[in-house]
Amino acid sequence: MKKLIFGLLSISFLSMMLIVTTGSKAQAQDVSVSYQDFYDQLAPYGQWIDDPDYGSVWVPNEGSDFRPYGSHGYWAMTDYGNTWVSDDPFGWAVYHYGRWTYNPYYGWIWIPGYEWAPAWVSWRYGGGYCGWAPLGPGYYVGANYGCPDSWWVFLGPDHLYGRDHYNYWGDRRNNHRFINQTTIINNVYTDNSTHVRYNYGPRASTIEQATHRPVQVYKFNPSARAGAAVVQRNTINMYRPSVVRSTVSTARPGSVITAPMRVGKPQDATVNGGGGQTNFRKEEEHQTQVTNQRGTEQRSNVGQNSRTPEPVRTNPAPAANNQNERNNATPQYFNHQPTNPQPARVDQPHFSPPPAQNRPEPPRNNPAPQQQQQRYNPPPQQQRSNPAPQPQQQRSNPQPQQSRPQPGPARGGGHR
Repeated sequence: MKKLIFGLLSISFLSMMLIVTTGSKAQAQDVSVSYQDFYDQLAPYGQWIDDPDYGSVWVPNEGSDFRPYGSHGYWAMTDYGNTWVSDDPFGWAVYHYGRWTYNPYYGWIWIPGYEWAPAWVSWRYGGGYCGWAPLGPGYYVGANYGCPDSWWVFLGPDHLYGRDHYNYWGDRRNNHRFINQTTIINNVYTDNSTHVRYNYGPRASTIEQATHRPVQVYKFNPSARAGAAVVQRNTINMYRPSVVRSTVSTARPGSVITAPMRVGKPQDATVNGGGGQTNFRKEEEHQTQVTNQRGTEQRSNVGQNSRTPEPVRTNPAPAANNQNERNNATPQYFNHQPTNPQPARVDQPHFSPPPAQNRPEPPRNNPAPQQQQQRYNPPPQQQRSNPAPQPQQQRSNPQPQQSRPQPGPARGGGHR
């Protein structure tokens, strides 16, 4: 009985440990992202372009010496095969998903994909050289690969796992000769969990036989955070999310431009990169400088215009065409009238003291401004001392007299 209980407890404990271990491993691997993560996380490091053939493609902010699977990284043998370990923060995406192509105008262009692999390349080996080239759009693993010769990188097996491929690359102008000396390696491997097929590359035993040195095989550990891979002793921690395929049709880049030139079919790559900008980057830089210069000029013009006086306010002539401006004239405009004698004679009744503003009719209907001023200025005091105007005001219409705030004699003296 004790043995039975002990056996059941042991089985329960092992089952719990297996569940915990499996759960933690699944948690590290089951990181799902959408196509939108590609668009958002790669935007700071390049430009998204809407191409009529390939859709949204990405051009990295790199010079003409940039080469996928050739710069800013190195090869490492893992339990998944030859794996590209990139130093770039965007390397987790562009070297393990999708395809690459080349156009002389843009340079290297990345086309997104949703299947993960340690590297999407084609391999060649033989004649003392080991070579690889990025897979272009439309090519599948195991098929005959016919990319341009300039896409290939060749070096000796003893430098395959080094960190500076450019220094050990054979005469790159003779890639055609290297291709003839090597043969295609189709060590196709199928991932049991994702059922994705990719090229394993040369085996560790093949490199060891050529170099007479052991090849270190790292354990691949999926990381939960995006960014560059981290190597710790015998482990490579690399971000490896699963991409939700249903998000392909709904995701959109936040900033995308229409392709100024069609990407088209794969073309010859720059063999001897000089480190300069591609034509696309040069024109984009020039356009950015022009836009910034125009913005600076516009801001400068706005600042100058804000410091100049308004010509309408210094010239009283336009006020004659606007009745509201005449009625709302301020003493400031009235003080500027003497600077222009001719408009002052025309607009003088409209900029006169408040009695002139209370007139029932516009001054422009009266052709004699000087006589109008004589009727306004001297008569009011004399008419207040003379009682005669009161009967005259009663014989006229008394209704307007009650609605007006001013005395009746002033109105009668101005229009009767």
